[in-house]
Amino acid sequence: MSWILFTLGATALNAVSNFIDKFLIEKRVRDYITLTILGGMVAFIFGIVVLFFRNFPIYGTNQMILILLAGISMEMGLIPYYKAISLDDISRVVPVFQIAPVFVLILSYVFLGERLTLPQFIGFWMIITGAYILSLKKLGKDIFNLRKSVIWIILASILWAIPSVIFRFVTIEINFWDALGYEFIGAAIGMLLLFLIPAIRNRFLNEIVRVEKSAYGAIASNEFIYLIARMLGFYAIVIAPAVSLVSVLGGFHPLIVLIYGIILSVWFPNIIKEDIQKATIFIKILAIVVIFVGVWFINV
Repeated sequence: MSWILFTLGATALNAVSNFIDKFLIEKRVRDYITLTILGGMVAFIFGIVVLFFRNFPIYGTNQMILILLAGISMEMGLIPYYKAISLDDISRVVPVFQIAPVFVLILSYVFLGERLTLPQFIGFWMIITGAYILSLKKLGKDIFNLRKSVIWIILASILWAIPSVIFRFVTIEINFWDALGYEFIGAAIGMLLLFLIPAIRNRFLNEIVRVEKSAYGAIASNEFIYLIARMLGFYAIVIAPAVSLVSVLGGFHPLIVLIYGIILSVWFPNIIKEDIQKATIFIKILAIVVIFVGVWFINV
């Protein structure tokens, strides 16, 4: 049963990373484009370090291109992600990101010809329903009055679903550390592509002088936490009876984020302050339960 501890450990660390992201965008960096580029720079350093200890392994051309593309897509997904969490509570944003598996199903159906099973179809609509509940500004008659963060969450979910589909094209087994290292390098390439755009480059250069020095340590720490979470998640998959069990248990991520949010808002409001009114918490829990059941259906 140690796979359960690894999975929960990875999930808990991912939740910590979410709140560090929120802290950075609200208290330290503030500009989501600048934070994305800084994250890409740190990812490059981590990627080089990981690949150095792996002696910079080389795989087939197609595999290398696909892994790098996955990293680029992950980096680009940070832009709408940071924008979304700058607009809303992290405990409201993270559960909606559970729609990413929905986009994986759609992309796999369109590009890979995979068939949807009945449980997956049910899970598909349950996740959509839960995400919709969280996306409403207020429960009531105005069912189309959605929160500003929704469109950004959807865009980030699509960009983060693409790597999952890309890796299905990889026909050989790739070492976990190699894949992680090249994914970091891909993120750095994505950062360079952003930097080549004059408007983004000028925006970054104007904003970087305002960034507090403490932000760099927080960004590096966040990348390290992400790396540890990925490692724990990987080992959970290796030793678990089935990958689907790890995916389902990972569905507790939104609940852990909600718990963290309540704790921080009550005892450390100077760091993170969320809406913890009883009605709001009830809506969040209701939506999280619906989404979790949807994730379970998709993975059965």
